[in-house]
Amino acid sequence: MRYALIAAAIFTGWTSPATAQSVTIAPAPEWRSCAAEGATCASRSGALVRYGAGTTYAYQVVNGAKVCANYVFGDPAPGVVKTCAIASPPAVTVPKLTPTAAPVPAPVQAADPRAKLGINVANTAYWSAEHTFANQAAILEWRDPIGGWAYVAADRLRDGIPATIEPGHPLLAYLTPPAAAWRGEGPETRCAWAGTGTVTVGGATGKQSATFRWPKTTTPVQTVSLTIAATSATDPIRDIDCREPAEKGVFSAQLLDFLKPFGVIRFLDWSSANGNPASVTWATRGVPRGNAHSGSDGIALEHQIALVNAVGSSPWFTVPMNADADYQQRMAQMVHDTVPAGRPVYVELSNEVWNYQFGQAHQAQKEGLAAKLSDNAFQAAQYRYAQRVIDLMAVWSKVYADRPRDLVRVVATQAGNPWVGEILMDWDGGKLRSSIDAIAIAPYFTVDLAAGGEVVTRLGEAARSQIAKEVTAYAALAKRTGKRLIAYEAGQHLVDPARVDAMKAANRDPRMEAIYAGYIADWGKVSGDLMTLYLATSPITGYGAWGLREYAGQPMAETPKLRGVSK
Repeated sequence: MRYALIAAAIFTGWTSPATAQSVTIAPAPEWRSCAAEGATCASRSGALVRYGAGTTYAYQVVNGAKVCANYVFGDPAPGVVKTCAIASPPAVTVPKLTPTAAPVPAPVQAADPRAKLGINVANTAYWSAEHTFANQAAILEWRDPIGGWAYVAADRLRDGIPATIEPGHPLLAYLTPPAAAWRGEGPETRCAWAGTGTVTVGGATGKQSATFRWPKTTTPVQTVSLTIAATSATDPIRDIDCREPAEKGVFSAQLLDFLKPFGVIRFLDWSSANGNPASVTWATRGVPRGNAHSGSDGIALEHQIALVNAVGSSPWFTVPMNADADYQQRMAQMVHDTVPAGRPVYVELSNEVWNYQFGQAHQAQKEGLAAKLSDNAFQAAQYRYAQRVIDLMAVWSKVYADRPRDLVRVVATQAGNPWVGEILMDWDGGKLRSSIDAIAIAPYFTVDLAAGGEVVTRLGEAARSQIAKEVTAYAALAKRTGKRLIAYEAGQHLVDPARVDAMKAANRDPRMEAIYAGYIADWGKVSGDLMTLYLATSPITGYGAWGLREYAGQPMAETPKLRGVSK
């Protein structure tokens, strides 16, 4: 569970009121009133809270206390006095099934000793603090410094580079800092390009190449811009490649080294799953060409597959909700043909379709209600998700018919509310069960920083409690239905824009090493299966402290969470 404004907030400091969508739903008896407008709603960790009046509400999944106000949820019912309510799990109707002998789940393919530890990779944008591609200009976001720093429209680009430049109107993009720049070492970068024009990078210029050194500034790292002031109509600037002299391949050497301990790599932040685009087709997908690497589905599948093949890990794909049937078939076939046989491939439809912070949850609810899957809006959304999972997995199962044990078909659900998993697994007589191999949850742990007290100690208690309660309940569901229990995300979940210093202190505390080591060990005792942590690399902001490290190449001595994972 993350926040939609993370990207903007990290590098611009920009914030806005919550952007939760408002929807009209059928009245449902499972909602328990918790606060009037302007008051504070105290909720359990991971609770679904609605804010509004009548039948019109905004939804958020929250942890701890939340003020019931427009600036938090948005205003779903203007001019009307609103209230907050918490979803109460016991009131949701779960079909009662006659107990049967559950099939034994396929064992974890443990030939790779790393098979039970995974990681979510960081975003590839220059502001993510991760150095993904050896080419620091692989991902360029072009801006117009004269036109108010507006982003350059995609139709002005050819293979990721501006096709034309107006006289006196240069365009600019920022390079991705290499790990040595984050460490303040002032590394050398050489840029080369094809075509005729005027290019300046890091203050250096040349005909078709230029060399510069990154500033020795780490608080924060100093950005370096690449500017094109002119480009030829017949021989335009293209194929820009900026890298340290020792970097030779597609991916940065430090990233490959960092990922080697992880047997599974989840590509959520390389996909468009959370953006939930209305259409994803093979024709509009990302293709690695020139300096263009992304499309309607996110970063090119070729790069995702190349990364797992480079480190010998298994991929975990989050297929966008609205990928059409042709895309699903072609994606499955590409993965089948390029990920070596014998290596498990994890496949999941979208991400957190139970979480109303994301458009896919609202889409599933709308479709579920329209199909009259349930009079209860939340149940209708989950049943529709189950239908869509069945459809997607039918495509992948057919492609992998020659080696079905390599395919791990995943259904994801809400860790904090085991009844959501029961809704999915018991729907329509257990119809979903034959289409999946694993139930996935995100057993995050957190505390309310506003409550005061010793934060790190309380975090340790929260980690143990999460495993002892919700994870144990899900383990029982997995056993009853004959499925694996795995984690699609995991780790601490501190989010508090008003207390960033406290977040930094807690995440940098040496005791986090033991907390993470114990957390993973406790998960192993209950699940005995894969835990995929969130996130590889990310700076600490008010919108989260997700990274096991805060920047690429951060020394191990400064990363207690990573040390705990590495035990």
